[in-house]
Amino acid sequence: MSSRLSGSGRRLPFALIGAALLIGVGAAVVLAEQSRREFEVVSRRYSFSVAGSNVPEIRVMQNELVLVTFSTEDIPHSFTIEEAPYRIMKRAEPGKPVSFDFRADEPGRFRFFCSLTADENCKEMSGTLIVTAR
Repeated sequence: MSSRLSGSGRRLPFALIGAALLIGVGAAVVLAEQSRREFEVVSRRYSFSVAGSNVPEIRVMQNELVLVTFSTEDIPHSFTIEEAPYRIMKRAEPGKPVSFDFRADEPGRFRFFCSLTADENCKEMSGTLIVTAR
């Protein structure tokens, strides 16, 4: 009888370790989902708008995953950040939105703008990515 108890006693720690691993993986998935932020940025009439905001700003916390869906309603425009570490340049045409993501790993304020030169007014377009340190 003692061999049965000691055998089942050895299985219990493994079961507890397995349960702890599953809980840890589940918590990591929840944290990953919570740290992802989605933004819709639309360009039109030589300005940017960010859905849910009355100013062209994207505000996130450091280390969040940022998903941007960028579209234009009139002529081709770009969403450009030249500053390191982001260095993003995505171009959209009317009816052809683009989606991209990046990790907001560097805190600070980063200007985004239209870098296309087809129309002189494009250089007036700008907004701000604001990454707050944790």
